Amino acid sequence: MSNFRRTMNGLSNQHLFHNVDLVVFVEGGNPSLTRQQILNGVYHHETEDIIFWRNIFNVFRKGQAIKFKSVGSKTTIKEIALDIINGDIQTIMVAMDNEFDEVLKLRHNHPNILYTHGYSFENDIWNSAVIKHIIEDLSGIHIANDLIERSFQSFLTSIKIAVYSDGYQFKKGSSFFPRSSGYMFCVNIVQNNLPSINKNAITNRLNAKNISRSKAGYFGRKSNIDAHKHCFGHFLSDYCCQIIMGFLRKRHGLVAPNKTVLSRMGIVKFFQYCFSSGAIFTHYQNALAPIPQKAA
Repeated sequence: MSNFRRTMNGLSNQHLFHNVDLVVFVEGGNPSLTRQQILNGVYHHETEDIIFWRNIFNVFRKGQAIKFKSVGSKTTIKEIALDIINGDIQTIMVAMDNEFDEVLKLRHNHPNILYTHGYSFENDIWNSAVIKHIIEDLSGIHIANDLIERSFQSFLTSIKIAVYSDGYQFKKGSSFFPRSSGYMFCVNIVQNNLPSINKNAITNRLNAKNISRSKAGYFGRKSNIDAHKHCFGHFLSDYCCQIIMGFLRKRHGLVAPNKTVLSRMGIVKFFQYCFSSGAIFTHYQNALAPIPQKAA
């Protein structure tokens, strides 16, 4: 049997092993797994990506038996996406970060290949309302003013040129924000206050990477890049967590849970309060509208 046929059989039959209708491969988990490991049945359990996508499918595919598997990197997810296309596999789906694929017209148009609405699931879940709900839950006190919303909007305004530059560099196979670590280089984190953006640090990085502010700005506006939707997801998530931590320390003298817990709380609050209408809801509704046939 050819390698291609073995690969197709290995993928298309995974749902039988788990006794489900569908297997959905998503990003998340460490370390990143190879395509061969996935064919051998290796995967990560209960990652944040799985929690997010399970909530999505619970809305639009309620009642369908689904097994979610995290495999690590988008690179591996993209390899499985090509297998879906080449092998016409109906019993698996992949769900991945949009990043700048929509902007650069790199997305696969296939009913079994899903993308986040924003750069990543973090961009979809984090907003000022979610931040506010988390703070109120952890502090036990209602927040009556718009301090959180103003802080979040100030962040988005201050980071816009950096997001434009990130997209501009992404088109060239590079990036403005470091991906593995150090992406919070432009954030002022004060122990007992809310975080803020260091605009000088952004300017210095633009100069260091020889990025023209005017060219990046033109690219961003022409491409309809949005600071909230297209911001590097880990950066956006970490900044929102810093807002929560800073507010709890400054206003209530409390220590917040770690970022992993806050991120999971963010997913819960988003689906509780923010996922009933709007562009994000419509995006997933359209993406999951076609119901694939169940395996015979």
